[in-house]
Amino acid sequence: MKNNFLLLIIICIGVFCFSCTKSKYTIKTSTDPNGFVYETVTNDPIGVRLYKLKNGLEVYFTVIKDAPRIQTLISVKAGSLHDPEQTTGLAHYFEHIMFKGTSHFGTTDWEKEQVLLNQISDLFEKRRAATDSLEKAGIYRQIDSVSQLAAKYSIANEYDKLMSAIGGQGTNAFTTYQGTTYMEDIPSNEIERWLGLQFERFSNFSMRLFHTELETVYEEFNMAQDQDGWRLYSTMLAGLWPHHPLGRSVIGLPEHLKNPSMVNIMNFYRSYYVPNNMAIIMSGDFDMDTTIKLINNTFGQLPPGDFEKPHLPSEEPITEVITREVYGPEAENLAFAFRFGGDSTEDKKYVTLINYILSNYAAGLIDLNLVQQQKIQNGGCGMNFFKDYGYHEFWGQPREGQSLEEVAGLLLGEIDRIKKGEFEDWLIKAVINDLKLQTIRGQDSYQNRAFEIVFNYMNESKYIENVKFLDELEKIHREDLIRFANENYKDNYVIVYKRRGEARDIIKVPKPEITPVEINRTELSSWYSEFIANKPETKIKPVYIDFNVDLQQRELKSGIDLFYIPNKSNDLFDLMYVIDMGKSHSKKLALAVAYLQYVGTDQFTPAQVQQEFFKLGLRFDVFTGDERSYVMLSGLNESLEKGAALLEHLLTHAQGDSASYFKCVDKILKDRANNKLNHNFILHVALSNYGRYGSSSSFTDILREQEMRSVDPVELTAILKDMCTYKHRIVYYGKSDINTAVDVLSRQHPLPEKVMEYPDPVIYPEADFKSSLTYFINYDMVQTNMRLLNKISIFDVELMPYVEMYNDYYGTIVFQEIREARGLAYSA
Repeated sequence: MKNNFLLLIIICIGVFCFSCTKSKYTIKTSTDPNGFVYETVTNDPIGVRLYKLKNGLEVYFTVIKDAPRIQTLISVKAGSLHDPEQTTGLAHYFEHIMFKGTSHFGTTDWEKEQVLLNQISDLFEKRRAATDSLEKAGIYRQIDSVSQLAAKYSIANEYDKLMSAIGGQGTNAFTTYQGTTYMEDIPSNEIERWLGLQFERFSNFSMRLFHTELETVYEEFNMAQDQDGWRLYSTMLAGLWPHHPLGRSVIGLPEHLKNPSMVNIMNFYRSYYVPNNMAIIMSGDFDMDTTIKLINNTFGQLPPGDFEKPHLPSEEPITEVITREVYGPEAENLAFAFRFGGDSTEDKKYVTLINYILSNYAAGLIDLNLVQQQKIQNGGCGMNFFKDYGYHEFWGQPREGQSLEEVAGLLLGEIDRIKKGEFEDWLIKAVINDLKLQTIRGQDSYQNRAFEIVFNYMNESKYIENVKFLDELEKIHREDLIRFANENYKDNYVIVYKRRGEARDIIKVPKPEITPVEINRTELSSWYSEFIANKPETKIKPVYIDFNVDLQQRELKSGIDLFYIPNKSNDLFDLMYVIDMGKSHSKKLALAVAYLQYVGTDQFTPAQVQQEFFKLGLRFDVFTGDERSYVMLSGLNESLEKGAALLEHLLTHAQGDSASYFKCVDKILKDRANNKLNHNFILHVALSNYGRYGSSSSFTDILREQEMRSVDPVELTAILKDMCTYKHRIVYYGKSDINTAVDVLSRQHPLPEKVMEYPDPVIYPEADFKSSLTYFINYDMVQTNMRLLNKISIFDVELMPYVEMYNDYYGTIVFQEIREARGLAYSA
């Protein structure tokens, strides 16, 4: 009887513990003071409220009061997966047109404009039906002609003006496979006007300035053709999904881009832009009970729609390696991917763990065994999960003289380590803890919170699954992970080699000739005037930083000050040593910092250094620019002292060797060679520097190959050791009080007996050009990119408000004239 009673107690305790674990995350239903029902998840760190209004609209709220602003997202489950098969790219088209206004704003006379817009729509349908190219061209000339008449009634950028009037920022949108999301960052006292504007926009959409906006979409497509990385990625997706629309570009197929249909776009809008297919997400400083009433009084009054979800095909399993090749002028690289189940499947949990065990940019197997040991130039992996499918992607760049096939073999070899269980037991737990730390840090931002929610919404995953996801990873045992890897990572992947050579199969969407449309910059609609007059009663009072209170300063030694900021949000810290000395003071300092990631100490190998930081829940980095260098440490505040000690040990006991150093030099040289093949680097870095400084600049004043090869790595480790003997500032942001921070630093960051002064930097005078100069770079690409540099005057901080106002004003005019009126560019 005694034994049976003991057994009963053990069973009850087990059931109780299981219940505790199971009930950590539960869905709780509540009713707010206004009678609106909402759900929350227990132990949700960001306290999301989920409402579902009577018309099916979902509303997500999360409050964070760090700033008097709100990140708003309006998301519609209408992405490229919902495109009609004969007019792909339609969802993306529609995203662009949503910024053109309604029948009330963006127009000076809607009745007259509407007649012309209907004519344009009919002409586009006539053009779609035409089969003769000359006939198509003739119809397009008619479209262009009628568009000139219609444009006389349109008001350029009135939506942007309305958003600017209420202090909106970050006005934009993006279309993915699964949906389209419209984003605004608004002041906390402008919720009512923002909602009124969005309600008008989503319920009363108008398709004006259509043919010039088409030019922008054409540019977007052509711009993608100039990016070797985009073509590699799209080729890989096409191999993973030969039948499912995940295998095609969100922008759409070129033959469909050339034959748009305003009728189909309007039908798409009526079908999918309905409240029971939408969500409003708000994150920031606001009152949830008041805001849900406002949303219900606007979007809550829209009638629900009866739409049919797309019937998407299922793919057959991949049973062999599928190999593809892409050619282009940029440096060689490769990518391969394995296909998995969707966002809500168990696959996502296992792939997440495997992904970060292999590559977490600190102590992953690929990070340490391949990148840090300099067996490849660069490499890593990442994952992406949609509602129906997901994939695990690997990428790599070869070192000089190394083949792409060799890089692929090395990456596959690291996957084999997972399959064989050749990884240390602590790594799984450390990866999960690191993911939790990154999540905590991300949720400190009101913007990040909103985007975390929207991707969960578009994947149609239950929010509770998102909250408990990282805890679920802890239930996966090592043996389960190894079994999953062996079952799923076989010869069942798609690999794409991006080789150097003439780009093949480039498809350019030709841009028809258009007549620049008339831009009404000064006109305002009556709706605009009424909107502006309806100002909020509550004004936001600015809160100014008091540097004597909010930022404490303490002199540790003459030339070394500590700046302290308390972290009132979470248990993380940031520690930074700021040294006002950079590459302009010492080119070898920059080389020493580049070499640091490949060195160990008298106690740790290079890999062990990274692993020790990772075990403590910490990340570190050392960076040097032209004029300043930074030593940075961040992570769990409880690991502050151990982390500071480890960082100090690395800097003062770094030990290099010739083999690792010469590999580092080879990597630097290969990076330089790769940059010479990258058109963005050529224009925005190299050519811009040349235009500003001429042939002598910090960009060109670098250590040459022979100079680097003649350096003794011992000299570089000595430079690292001496970094903090110079004058520097220490910045600490964390939970510890200032006295604790000083005590930790006094023990782990010993101050030098004599603080050294900085050497004189090299000064690079700007080019003294007296007249206009034009430089051309010949590059094999579809588009032409340009940049204009204008030398004005010496920097004057007093002019900054005027400069910013000028940029906002003149930048808008440039954008309107070059993009909207003439369709000459994607961006300007």
